[in-house]
Amino acid sequence: MAHLNEHTHPVTPPKTYALVLLALLVLTFITVQASYIDFGPWNTVVALVIASAKGSLVALFFMHLRHDRFNAVIFVGGLLFLAIFLIWTLFDIANRQPVLPSNLKTPIQEFPGAPLNGPVRPSTGQPRGTAQ
Repeated sequence: MAHLNEHTHPVTPPKTYALVLLALLVLTFITVQASYIDFGPWNTVVALVIASAKGSLVALFFMHLRHDRFNAVIFVGGLLFLAIFLIWTLFDIANRQPVLPSNLKTPIQEFPGAPLNGPVRPSTGQPRGTAQ
């Protein structure tokens, strides 16, 4: 008995999956190597670009979005809006002035009566080894 609502979808050859797996492994290696490099304020951007590339490969090939144009457009639109939101957030963080509480006191650097460069009991500020 034939199914009435059969739909066909293109079959992806195993070679394509193997190439995507290889690309994901290479991107994972790049992710690990990038974690040892300090890009300064671009650390987050580099990590997100690599993660977006890996996520796109998984969505396009393993979730078969490359054969479904409508869902692919929604996926790409979601990535676009995510990038826009992250860019504005990074601009905000880069230009933000530090906010300090108005009642913030300067920390005490020296205790009266404490020896210079000597060990001090933090609770009292008196030299260590002396009786209170």
